[in-house]
This record gives sequence, structure tokens and C-alpha cells, in this order.
Amino acid sequence: MKKNLNISNEDLMKLDYKYTHILKKFTNDNGKIIPQRVTNMSRSIHTKISKAIKQARFLSLL
Repeated sequence: MKKNLNISNEDLMKLDYKYTHILKKFTNDNGKIIPQRVTNMSRSIHTKISKAIKQARFLSLL
């Protein structure tokens, strides 16, 4: 099932580990990263998202 995430392009461009309110939209209830096929994001954006999520996890922000 495709997930509709209402995120503007400006938010995606400034995506960083500090923006946890945006990163939480890309994780499920268990904290796992939602796959690219579900979010319909391009590969480059999804890698940025996953790196930011992993960095936020390491810093205990998520």
C-alpha cells in the first residue's frame, strides 16, 4: 500500500538528522525505516532520509 506523505520539496532539500518531526514520518511504529517502494521517493532522496534516520538514532534523537 502506497503511503501519502505530505512533505514539501523545501523540507526534503533541508533534510537533516536534526529535523526529527520530518524523519518520524518515514519510520513505522517500531522505528523501522519505511521502504522506498511504499513512500514513492526517488533513490537519492531515500538514501538521504535513511542516512539522516540512522544518524539521529545514533545520537538518540529518535
